[in-house]
Amino acid sequence: MRVMFTLWNWTTHLYPMVPLAWSLRAAGHEVVVATQPGLVPAVRGTGLPAVAVGADVDTAAMMGQYVQRSRRHDAQLVEWAQMRRFGPRNCWLGVAAAEAMTGGLHGFARAWQPDLVVFEATTYAGPIVARLLGVPAVRHTWGIDYACLTREFEDEALADLCARWGLPGVEPLGEVTVDPCPPSVQVVAGGPVPGVPEVTRLPMRYVPFNGPGVLPGWLTEPRRGKRICVTWGLSNGRFDKELVVTGRVVEALAGLGAEVVAAVPAAEGDAIEAVAPNVRVVRGLPFHALLPTCDAVVSQGGLGTLLTAVAAGVPQVVVPQRADLILNARQLAAAGAADFVFPGDGFEELLTGKVAAVLAGSLDDGARKLSAELHELPTPNQIAARLPLREAASTAA
Repeated sequence: MRVMFTLWNWTTHLYPMVPLAWSLRAAGHEVVVATQPGLVPAVRGTGLPAVAVGADVDTAAMMGQYVQRSRRHDAQLVEWAQMRRFGPRNCWLGVAAAEAMTGGLHGFARAWQPDLVVFEATTYAGPIVARLLGVPAVRHTWGIDYACLTREFEDEALADLCARWGLPGVEPLGEVTVDPCPPSVQVVAGGPVPGVPEVTRLPMRYVPFNGPGVLPGWLTEPRRGKRICVTWGLSNGRFDKELVVTGRVVEALAGLGAEVVAAVPAAEGDAIEAVAPNVRVVRGLPFHALLPTCDAVVSQGGLGTLLTAVAAGVPQVVVPQRADLILNARQLAAAGAADFVFPGDGFEELLTGKVAAVLAGSLDDGARKLSAELHELPTPNQIAARLPLREAASTAA
């Protein structure tokens, strides 16, 4: 079987797809990742074959505009439900990427003839091309599925693009959604989060992949006390430098007496200093190697960090700064695996108190329970054997 994975240019949406792609490859299937040119180096870093399709769009600038829409005029953060007032504009980044890459993706797919298309949840070019070719389209989300909250707007947002390809429409949810999120923290239809549609899900264990790296010797040495990981992920600094408050957080937490490990992207490393003897700054160290050695994780609430910590059974404190990150934080807090605090003037004192409580064990039981739930889910190897083949597809429009 030939399987074409596809997504637009965003590294943190690539990494959750890597375990399933490699499971298919290890099972003997041909796998390729078709993406915009800017993501090709990251795909190569996973060991998977890449093909560049279409053109890049300025996703960082567009995400920056989304961040601004995530704030009220008085600069307070908003909940996801309030974002619904933007209607189809909530889909604009995915639509812009689809406009830029559908032609190139279709050209490659028509030549390569995949038996299955696996698409990142907002890569609308995937289901469009799958329908044109008459092959199944499987949606792959990256965790808590806030992307499905735009389903009510997607038909309108995609109408022009579909019409240009001779399609009356397309199903952005695909035939099934591969879902690497513990069910107890997933958003569901009829739950407390408004606007969630019915989604056919194929639950899969989240297997952390955070990129390649070299493990330092100190990581396997016995620890002398508690260890806190502080990270602001790979994305925030790309579209709004003011969102990266790693330095403030590290300085505040250094006073707790625990070892503080600031895990930062290479581009940010020089801006963070070891402000105390118990602070260590690391660059390019994969989270899946670091977090199992930690007692607490403090982050902005990106799903790569959150679910890697869940897999390791480590409790978390989240400082969310966007509507989607607030949703992530609330879902994990409701499961008893995390706490959260909103940023602002003087938030460091409140954050320090919450982290101190975590180090004292306040969230240990919830973190262990959620981790156990995650590890009970089918592995990527098991899910690879359950994906639909070409014969399961409906006739192309």
